[in-house]
Amino acid sequence: MNNARPALLLVTASLLPALVLASVMGWFFINEQQQGLDADLRDRAAILAGALDRELNTQIQLLSIVADSPRLDLPVSRTSFAETARRLKDQVAAWQQIRVSNDEGEVVLAYPPLSVSASREVVDLESHKRVIETGMPVVGNIAIGKGGKAAFAVRVPVRRKDRLRAVLSVVIRPETITQMLYASGLPNDWSAWVVDSQERLVATTSSPELAAMAATEFARPQDDLFMLSNGNAVRVAEAQIGATTWRVKIGLPASQYNRPAMHAVIFLVGAGLITILLSGIVAVLLYREMRSRAAERESLANWQRMDALGKLTGQAAHDFNNLLMVFQAGVDGIERRRGDEERVTRLLGNMRQGVNRGKTITRRLLSFARRSNQGAEHLDLEAKIAEMTPLLQQALNDSVLLDIRIPNDVWGVHADPVGLEISLINLLTNAREAMADGGNVVISARNVDDGVVEDKRLKGPVVALTVTDTGRGVAAAELTRIFEPFYSTKDNGGPGLGLTQVLGFAEGNGGTARATSLAGQGSAVTLYLPKSLVERAPKVAEANIPGMPAHILIVDDTPASLEAARTALEDAVTSIRTAKDGTEALALIEKHPQIDAVLSDIMMPGMSGIELADRIGQLRPRLPVVLMTGYSDKLEAGAKIVWPIVMKPFEQSEIVKALTSAHLSAPDLTNIIKLDVHSKS
Repeated sequence: MNNARPALLLVTASLLPALVLASVMGWFFINEQQQGLDADLRDRAAILAGALDRELNTQIQLLSIVADSPRLDLPVSRTSFAETARRLKDQVAAWQQIRVSNDEGEVVLAYPPLSVSASREVVDLESHKRVIETGMPVVGNIAIGKGGKAAFAVRVPVRRKDRLRAVLSVVIRPETITQMLYASGLPNDWSAWVVDSQERLVATTSSPELAAMAATEFARPQDDLFMLSNGNAVRVAEAQIGATTWRVKIGLPASQYNRPAMHAVIFLVGAGLITILLSGIVAVLLYREMRSRAAERESLANWQRMDALGKLTGQAAHDFNNLLMVFQAGVDGIERRRGDEERVTRLLGNMRQGVNRGKTITRRLLSFARRSNQGAEHLDLEAKIAEMTPLLQQALNDSVLLDIRIPNDVWGVHADPVGLEISLINLLTNAREAMADGGNVVISARNVDDGVVEDKRLKGPVVALTVTDTGRGVAAAELTRIFEPFYSTKDNGGPGLGLTQVLGFAEGNGGTARATSLAGQGSAVTLYLPKSLVERAPKVAEANIPGMPAHILIVDDTPASLEAARTALEDAVTSIRTAKDGTEALALIEKHPQIDAVLSDIMMPGMSGIELADRIGQLRPRLPVVLMTGYSDKLEAGAKIVWPIVMKPFEQSEIVKALTSAHLSAPDLTNIIKLDVHSKS
């Protein structure tokens, strides 16, 4: 790479003059194109202003003819005025109201007539005064009338014998101007609007409802552009409307105005290709260097990972060998002394304890890999932790004092109880190892109304469950890594999976975990778990509820597991049939309609237990299905399973409860009437 650097510098130096020249030429091209667009925009604004000026002059001329009419000779007949005004209003659709006012701004005649309670004062008094002062026709400003609607007035003087006797006005809605803006022939994505002398919006093509509001409510200046109320940026040109104080503005979308710049970029692509080629060479060289370093880091990480996995595998193998010793000794002892009931009972008890320890080891391994919240339920923290206290104390030693401080008003949480148990055991184990000379461990909980206040990854109400110790603490540099897989601060080089499981449990249940520490003073790990909204109903029925199915079909591809399930149920049901896969199970269900429940393993080759349950639901919707598994990738991925699930290994009481509950909750289809509907051809 060092050898390539002089060549790269040489190529770059030779390209710089060409790139500068191309950039200057592009700037001149863009500037010329945009000047042309500005000129076109001004021309269009002038044309539209001329059209609006002609329309307003037409209104003034019509009104001037009425002002010179004998019908307005003094004294004016109200009946004659009303009839004349009615005919004019019928002929000129834009006119909403025709009024005659005196020089003090009081309306003396109006059509349609004003109500008795209506004010007689002219709304736009400023334009009325201008007519009195100048004796010339005036187009007034937009204003909100007494009825709450926007309008503007066109006013002309009423003269008799060279004296101004009154002011004749016509009130026009802004929709008349809006229609002209739409009919101006502007492209659909352009904008046009009219403002009066007070910078109020008269009419617009985009937001007619803003009439009479400040123009800045519709178009706000921003650098060389205007930002419209709909969020679009436009380039604006304006023109005054004749002799009035009104102005019309036209907006060209900024994307179109900047299009020449895009064309210039395309024009400069040729020069840019050389730079891209040069950058590509640099990128290739840099990539090779980075790939080499990444490979070195990956190799080191793999070595560390394999080392940690080796230690973990060795520990797991050691634990399972101990369990196998328990079972081997139990089997040998029972075979030698089958008649010694007391000894057989003691050996069976040891084997049952071995099963429970095996469950614990398996659940810990699964909890480390778990990222879903299958099994999550409502947990009363105060009751749950009180129930777990003996187990938690076993994770400590006699030199460590456990203090549990769970308030009575702490919320329940929605979480996996097994994962919570394992997480707390992991945290207490870490605390014990951090306090070789003894100390205190406190388990506390508090309600948090909005989790985002404490961690941006949270939302909504959560419960903060904290485990605090008085150990040696963790250095700040290590604190940010303690949740990483295989990272450990232990002196004995432990696998570093405990806190990773804690974080995985918290995130899998919709929360997170956070750690704080002061070197030499202790550490605190807080689990944030979502507040439970509703209590979950019990999963299975009580054992004494009648309804255990009599004829069971067991499906499992593993012969030993199949035989274990048969053994667990053989004295609880009338008959048992078995199948080694889903295809055989479906055939048996069709052949033996007396089968009234199915117990199936989930992980089977070909058709899984979940797929089999779906097929059974289509074939016999009334037939209950219970699934059993020791591990399922679909469950761990968060799949929603609607059938009851029993985790292996299970006791007879567990499987009996699950089958009874499923049988009792199966839909009753006996009262459904089948309707034969024949379609017409």
